[in-house]
Amino acid sequence: MTSLALTRPRPTPAWLIVIAATALLAFYYLTRADAIGVFSPARGWTQLTGRTLSPSWHFVVAALLLGVAPALAARRCTGRPWRELGLGLGRWREGLLWLALGLPLAVLAGWIGASSAAMRAVYPLDPHVTAAAASFLPYTALQFLYFGAWEVLFRGVLLFGLRGTGGDGSANALQTGLSVTAHFGRALDETAAALPAGLIFGWVTLRLRSVWYIALIHWTVGVSQDWFILTRR
Repeated sequence: MTSLALTRPRPTPAWLIVIAATALLAFYYLTRADAIGVFSPARGWTQLTGRTLSPSWHFVVAALLLGVAPALAARRCTGRPWRELGLGLGRWREGLLWLALGLPLAVLAGWIGASSAAMRAVYPLDPHVTAAAASFLPYTALQFLYFGAWEVLFRGVLLFGLRGTGGDGSANALQTGLSVTAHFGRALDETAAALPAGLIFGWVTLRLRSVWYIALIHWTVGVSQDWFILTRR
């Protein structure tokens, strides 16, 4: 007698879009360090998002919700090893060259962003952080949990997870579109910049086969912007 092993069919990569949308929905409404609301003369201010978390918990939850959970789902849906989802070191020699080029530009972008009144109204997310090393350095270390998870979701899970379905161009356009909508509620200049940045970040990530180089550059933009905001006050 022979026995037939029943195997559960693997979810299609298209489910990654639903998984990402679910993670972003929870992240946007339930795990914020700030609040999003609406104001009208008749009704006044109404908060639309849930109770705010401390910045530290916000970054930790971001790592789990935007990074760890979608990465595990992508591994299940695609069956690909971690390196094929952009989570390895990729072309590390070329990656170091991109860091040498990108990090100074990231600091410049942070300096430009710090001049925006709308950006200063939002950042730093922790209103109590200062430019003192004892305060600023731990804060920036926690921030990498957020920026790293952001790149894992968009330039890792979605970009590499969907490229086999519609090709590199379609996967890059899709992850960029979702990353732009995930910026809704932020300053207009930040949201507008997310469109070209998302396409460029996606292209570089595909070239390097790893999310971590862009994650460092993206993180440097945020850290330097916070630094310039604090030191200009």
